[in-house]
Amino acid sequence: MMSLSIQYISKNNEIGKVENKEDVPEHATFVWYDYDSFDDKEQLKKNHDFEHGRLEDEKIKNYRPAYFKNENYQLLICHVIDKKTFEAHAVNVCVMQDVIITFHNGSLEQFINIEEIIKDKNDDLEIDIALHILLNTIEQYFDIVHEIEDEVILFEERHVGDDKGKDITSEIYELKQRIFKVKRVIIPMEELVEKFKEQDDVLESERSEDILNKVDAKIDRQKLIIQFTEEMIDEIKDNYMSYNTYRMNKIINVLTIISAIFLPLTLITGVYGMNFENMPELSWNFGYFITLGIMLGISVSMIVFFKSKGWM
Repeated sequence: MMSLSIQYISKNNEIGKVENKEDVPEHATFVWYDYDSFDDKEQLKKNHDFEHGRLEDEKIKNYRPAYFKNENYQLLICHVIDKKTFEAHAVNVCVMQDVIITFHNGSLEQFINIEEIIKDKNDDLEIDIALHILLNTIEQYFDIVHEIEDEVILFEERHVGDDKGKDITSEIYELKQRIFKVKRVIIPMEELVEKFKEQDDVLESERSEDILNKVDAKIDRQKLIIQFTEEMIDEIKDNYMSYNTYRMNKIINVLTIISAIFLPLTLITGVYGMNFENMPELSWNFGYFITLGIMLGISVSMIVFFKSKGWM
């Protein structure tokens, strides 16, 4: 079943809705074709004449926003981020004279008010709608980046009182992986904004330029949040690594001291463990106790020496 939504503006500047392209009145001054499923691609090809090979769907994935322009149309490709999987999904926006075509998965109305945009009709309505979709798409990223930021803060608070020997490497890796997926979508948006700014004949109205400036400002804010989040994760990781290095050094230090104490004791037991007949100490009545006393004295002396040096 095709999931096509068609909205148009009549000559009386009233917004109307129809289900089929054939039902759009001839007097319509503007038409918006919204295909909200990638399964509608074949129907889209039949209804509209432009380069469909540039469209991005579930099979054709570039994972980068794009902007194309020729004499007949302009094509904008941006991405929404799935909040569960952090995967990027394309939103294709094709702008023609008095016509705009959107091709994507899911409803745009989840994060964009279509009627609010088209109620104020103007000469640059088509490009304004494209920029509004771009703006609201980027606005949607804030939910994702703030969620990651909160998760990192909670992660830090959650592990403050934990056993310091607990391995949190896998959790840190998962957080960094999510940030990478979000950055892969947000950072290339800067290139897209720059492309728009280079098109002098596209941004002819103050309204269009104002929308693009808002897009630019929101990307900068999101980059700062991501940067702050990355710095927090790196700091948590560095503190974790530093503590583990310190803990390992302490363990090695203790083992070294134990080895140093037992080294002379091992030497003594090794000497008296030799099977020589002429060992006078073996015939002493108190030889065993004297040897234990010497070994105990050596151990205590070494412990006192190590403590005086601050090594233990």
